[in-house]
Order: sequence, then C-alpha cells, then structure tokens
Amino acid sequence: MRQEFVYLTELGRMPNESLSDDESIDKLINLYDELLENITLPLSYEEALVLVRIFPESAFYDLQWTLLRLVESMVKYENEVNYLHLIRQCPSEEWRNAMMDRYKNWKKERKRKRKKERKKERERARERK
Repeated sequence: MRQEFVYLTELGRMPNESLSDDESIDKLINLYDELLENITLPLSYEEALVLVRIFPESAFYDLQWTLLRLVESMVKYENEVNYLHLIRQCPSEEWRNAMMDRYKNWKKERKRKRKKERKKERERARERK
C-alpha cells in the first residue's frame, strides 16, 4: 500500500467541520488535503477502502469531495459486486447514500449510451447493405 494511505489510515476518519472549530483545525485540514492531493490513479481496492472509511459524517472543509472523486474512480476498475461492497463500507450514511445514488445514475447513463451506440451501429450496418 502506498505511503499516503498508510498515513491516512493512521489519521483515521475525518471529523465533521464545526462552527466552533478554531485555527488549530487548519493543520489537520492541510494534512488531509496534502495526502489526498498526492494520490494518483488508479487505486487498488485496499487503497479505496482506506478512503471510503475516512469519510466524515457530513462535511470536512470540502475534502469529502476529493474523497468522493477518488472513490468513484473505482467504478472503472471493479466489478459491480466489489464496487457496491466498497460503498457499503462508508461509515457515513449521508455519503454512502450519495455514492449509491450516483452509482445508480452512472449505471443508467451508461446503459442509455450503450443503447444509443447499438442503434447507430445497426443504422450503419443497414446503410452498408
């Protein structure tokens, strides 16, 4: 496992941002941000598990969006069973539901695009005849 993921595992789950956070939170934000920004794709399944398990309950200074982008990249590399298992590992119900909804929408869109491509292919085949 790459070093960024080892460090993220040691840091643990992101806390929720709060109106009562003081300036000391800046160091933690910067640490998470730096580690996340240094991650390159593709991820291994184990690395994606590290990321999905550190989602905050709702928000942590917009870093949850970086997590989401990285985790969602796995849809290209994992089969549906593994990807859904990955989503179910998220400790935040809010983000787990968001990832599930986004996955369903992605799947519908992919199905629609494939149907459209097959239709075009049939039309081209008819034109060649």
